[in-house]
Amino acid sequence: MDNKVVSKAVLPLFIFFMLVNAFCTIFKSFLTEKAIDPIVVGFANIILFVISLAIFLMQRKALQNKNPNAFVRSVMAATFIKLMVIGLSVTAYLFIAGENKSVYAIVAAMFLYVVYTVIEVRTASKMNRKNGVS
Repeated sequence: MDNKVVSKAVLPLFIFFMLVNAFCTIFKSFLTEKAIDPIVVGFANIILFVISLAIFLMQRKALQNKNPNAFVRSVMAATFIKLMVIGLSVTAYLFIAGENKSVYAIVAAMFLYVVYTVIEVRTASKMNRKNGVS
């Protein structure tokens, strides 16, 4: 895959990342009124974006493998890795925040998890079709 293809594949992730950051910044007071901590949502967004980029690289490498099962394993491993990192992050946040925790921010982070997963699967599916595996 050349750089142009990689840029095009990563673009939806980057756009979503920027939109969420902009939303958290612009609507900070609105989110705070609704008991959603914009800082927690922002950190969740950063974590998910970085994980998604790492997963993209992992899946790109798996597509180069001649064994088509390698790609399927990479998609499954990516979902598991992301779920574990988010689970550990939420647990750490709940432990650190104590009484000041924002449950709604955690729900927002789970929503971001779903959206990032959908973007990743769509990107992986497109890469898989272009690679001629399926």
